[in-house]
Amino acid sequence: MKNKIILLLFGMFAFVADVVAADTSRYVEFARTYGIVRYFSPNPYTQDWSESDWMKVCALLADRAETQSLETLFKPLAPTMSFTAVPVSSSGENDTCSGGRAMYYSYSGSGELNVPFFAKLLMPGLADYIPYYKKLSTVSDNTDTAAVPLACRYYSYPVSKGKYLNVQHALPEETFDGKATRRLLADAKDYWKNHQIDDKALSKRRRFIFGLLSDKAVRVADITVRWNIVRHFYPYYEEDSLDWDNQLERYLQKAVQMAGVNSFESLVEWYDTLCRFMNPVKDGHMFVRRDMNVSGIMSTYLPEFYAEAETKAVNDTLLVRIGTDGKQPWRILNAVNGQQASERLQYCRQITNAATEAHRDKMAVEKMLSSAEYGKPFVIQTVNASGQAYEDTLYARSQNIPKMEKEKQPVRKLENGILYVDATSRELNEKLFMSALTPDVRGLCFDLRGLPTYQFEDILAHLIASDVTAPATEVPINNFPYQQNVTWRVNSETLKAKQPYIALPATFLCDGATVSWGETILMMVRNYKLGKIVGQATAGTTGDMTQFLLPLFPFSMTGMLMRCMDGEQHHARGIKPDITIPVYATDYMNGYDRILNVALKMDERKG
Repeated sequence: MKNKIILLLFGMFAFVADVVAADTSRYVEFARTYGIVRYFSPNPYTQDWSESDWMKVCALLADRAETQSLETLFKPLAPTMSFTAVPVSSSGENDTCSGGRAMYYSYSGSGELNVPFFAKLLMPGLADYIPYYKKLSTVSDNTDTAAVPLACRYYSYPVSKGKYLNVQHALPEETFDGKATRRLLADAKDYWKNHQIDDKALSKRRRFIFGLLSDKAVRVADITVRWNIVRHFYPYYEEDSLDWDNQLERYLQKAVQMAGVNSFESLVEWYDTLCRFMNPVKDGHMFVRRDMNVSGIMSTYLPEFYAEAETKAVNDTLLVRIGTDGKQPWRILNAVNGQQASERLQYCRQITNAATEAHRDKMAVEKMLSSAEYGKPFVIQTVNASGQAYEDTLYARSQNIPKMEKEKQPVRKLENGILYVDATSRELNEKLFMSALTPDVRGLCFDLRGLPTYQFEDILAHLIASDVTAPATEVPINNFPYQQNVTWRVNSETLKAKQPYIALPATFLCDGATVSWGETILMMVRNYKLGKIVGQATAGTTGDMTQFLLPLFPFSMTGMLMRCMDGEQHHARGIKPDITIPVYATDYMNGYDRILNVALKMDERKG
């Protein structure tokens, strides 16, 4: 009898597992189909749909996927699509091409560059610098058939084992039913707003957000949309060697199995799930934002509070300095709330994105003493340079990442006639730099350890004798799913030389915190031999960001590809210094800036 009960229980567990697996498999097919149809079915009536509109449509379709076939679901968006057990072979036009010219969606990257309106107003030229857009294009007789879909030809894509989606990427406008497409969006908006959990103790806004994320279909849509953006448009997809299909299956299963969101803690859990989902993408520009815009002007924010302390990872050692005035000594951080500090760091690494390990550590340590809960206590156990142990309690109360107060003079003279320039200081400007160039200055030291201010471009212009070309940017042009037959729109800008030309020997300091614009500067420094690069490898992330304004936790990523000016890969490698300087935890604990001191002693500064 006992054995029968065990067998019965085993059978029940197996049945439940099979049901979950079947559900997940169904959603995997749905997710892959959604991305191909959304981006590459040339339905003209979806041209003006926002990211929010598409999320609502995706949620509605995910809900209907429980009872309807995928073919029925997507017919309003792609009326000629079909599913078969083998790929469809088609090489020419068919009767769907009768009438007007075939149109297809073409993408210059995806998402949008967030250029503020007032910036466009004050700088009219900026309005033309919009690298990311989509448009409906017409297939012409002289179209490059390798880069552009053929009119009315069927293209086949596997959505699961033994199942292919057959879809046409270039069709005449009259192929599509505008009324059916608009009805789908209207139904999706009605479906979206009809979410509210029954808890009168909560605000209306929070009940709505909890209601949305308690819906399995909304969670499935959230994963689906993010997965497809990365799969079809992330420019370093191949370089990152992403196991993205497996990531889709794993996190769709999490979305399906999650009980729902009915508390602040479970909302934070879902946010962390999204961060972990995006974590394998090696992009220092990828940020899952904490804001939500779920119904027009109704917006909210998942707060994040920080304890008043600065944290740093140096090799395998974690350091902390209490306060932000820079006066307290660094200590070794051993534990946080009874948890080993190294374990806490590993968790923080899993919810952050970066291209290199050094930059990931830099991003992760900023979250070591953070919480969505105001006033959360952090009991930290530390040891100072002499080995004395401490236990302190800090509280998460600041809404800004703690930053050490820097020297108020971003330009100052150091020993041996060296002019030190903190390129990351907001106080830095061209006038301040030029006024400090007295006749006794014998060399320049530019500190790029961090994100330099854009004011530094005016200073850099004095270090070149004539106009130079900045590193080229390459924006992907996507006309097919899965970045097939992708072409690139190459653009480069000119850095115009300024007078007077400054020919003093220069050194540029960098480390894993040097990112984005700072790395672009160093590319030019190396290519045009403007000085020596000293320190440690940089973050390996540069190029303009693109934004995806999803209603729940929007995110950003790098939208274009950039290489070093010699053609070598920069992504996930960074700039390797001319002189690499090792740093140690004891350096910080003793107040010793090893990179700066080595730079000051370089032979180029003599004479």
